[in-house]
Amino acid sequence: MENEITKYVEYLFALALKKCGDVNDAEDLTQETLLAAYQYTNRGGSISNMKYWLTSVLSNKWNEALRKKYRLPLISVDVIPDVEYYNDENDVDRPTTEQVRREVAYLAKLQREVIVKHYLEGKKVQDIADELGIPKGTVLSRLSSGRDQMKKGFDSMEQYEKQSYVPERLEVGCSGNPGFNEEPWSLVSDDLMKQNILIIAYEHPVTAVEIAKALGIPTPYVENAIEDLVKCELMVRNGNKVVTDFLISTPDERSSKLDVQLDFANQQYQAVWNLITELFSDINSLSWFDRLSNQAQIDLKYYAMIDVLARGQYHAVKRIVDTNEIYPERPDGGRWIAQGTRYGMDFKWENDPFSKYAWGGERRASWDNFFSSKSVELHVYDTQPDLNKYEHGPVEIHDDNLSKLLYILYKGIPFEYTGFNLRYLEDIPHLASCGVLRYENDKPQVAIPVLSKEEFSELFKISASYMVKLGDLIEAPLRELFPQLKLEIPMHLEGKIAEFRKYAFYAFPMAIVKRTISDSDFILDSQQKAIPMVLVIEEPENVIK
Repeated sequence: MENEITKYVEYLFALALKKCGDVNDAEDLTQETLLAAYQYTNRGGSISNMKYWLTSVLSNKWNEALRKKYRLPLISVDVIPDVEYYNDENDVDRPTTEQVRREVAYLAKLQREVIVKHYLEGKKVQDIADELGIPKGTVLSRLSSGRDQMKKGFDSMEQYEKQSYVPERLEVGCSGNPGFNEEPWSLVSDDLMKQNILIIAYEHPVTAVEIAKALGIPTPYVENAIEDLVKCELMVRNGNKVVTDFLISTPDERSSKLDVQLDFANQQYQAVWNLITELFSDINSLSWFDRLSNQAQIDLKYYAMIDVLARGQYHAVKRIVDTNEIYPERPDGGRWIAQGTRYGMDFKWENDPFSKYAWGGERRASWDNFFSSKSVELHVYDTQPDLNKYEHGPVEIHDDNLSKLLYILYKGIPFEYTGFNLRYLEDIPHLASCGVLRYENDKPQVAIPVLSKEEFSELFKISASYMVKLGDLIEAPLRELFPQLKLEIPMHLEGKIAEFRKYAFYAFPMAIVKRTISDSDFILDSQQKAIPMVLVIEEPENVIK
């Protein structure tokens, strides 16, 4: 056995010199290793693979020396026994400490915690079992599977997924009522890692380790992010895997269905415009319509046109496919269903063909007993050309505070008596440039239509009747077209999302609107912004003065 040991003296010295970088230290390390081998065999120990055993002992002693020198916990794959890892041709080319640390970082929690406790913290297997409250055999099993996983990482030289070096952006919106803090949008809006976790886990369930490998991010960080995403119900667990639990589309998917929608809109245009003309005529006949300014009249017609096109489209679709949705109660206080769109980091919205036809469904902000009113409501559609640009002034203002600001301005209430956040006054010039406000004698005035509750109810009844008429008009040709509009969705989402959301039929309303403007059927003033927004005020006497 001694002759077997001495065969590897030169090999051990070369390995020690590579680690130490100093001849004297290398000689000491080699001698300590040889001494350990002699002592072990003299006690009756048997070594089946001498080269591997000596390599492990030398590396162990080297790591122990470093541990004492720097008082730092170090780990090397060399201290992980029971695996025939090194081949005879290239024993010196072994993973660096940094590579080992990286592979430990990519282990799942169950394997990682025992590997760290045993090899980095030097705890005995039985102590680890007692600390974690699990059998000793379970610790040994997790150590073994952790070692195996690390070896696979070293052997395969796995490449990270594209998300590790070219991340994508994920914009998350919702239908229903958002949470107290604008969930689900706020859950991931500023977190690129969470966005890309959701993208990676979209097509099929994956483990935290697989996500970590794909992103090139240590598993503990990924596990914490996954825990957050599961708690807020954007992901669900599937055994030891997780999967994104809402529909995500791409600009390419949307654009691939765009031409079909535009052709349909053009084919139906004349009949639809004739219906809108009748709608406008009925609005003109309302007893209170003439009291509105010319700009407000145009704005109101624009709002009504969008309202009829949006609701009429939906009315037709629900006759073709199931549109029922249940909005679950969320931990954040909202009742919402998330939808996402993924973009490349170099994506430019203005270059996307679909961007010219994008719009947002009606939103409503309401307040009861606000100052002298019985109620205040703001009804808004986001449409072209600026979508919700009005929200993004010097100070971000959303519908809840905008409705308050508009009411205060409309009533001429001095702001110092309102308790309203005066920072929002910085937005007044921006809101005027967007057409929400206007200046009169250098004073800001409300530019959008302001109606009483009774007046708005009259308008809604008219719009609702034309919604049904539009649905009747386009149902038959749309039913024939619909199969061409179906999107591919992952199997795990089948049965979990409403059937109508599997179809790309979004562009029709704005395609019609754009045609009415380009054909000069719907004429805007040169300064007209055409904001589909209405402020509704219910006074105790139910009269707007």
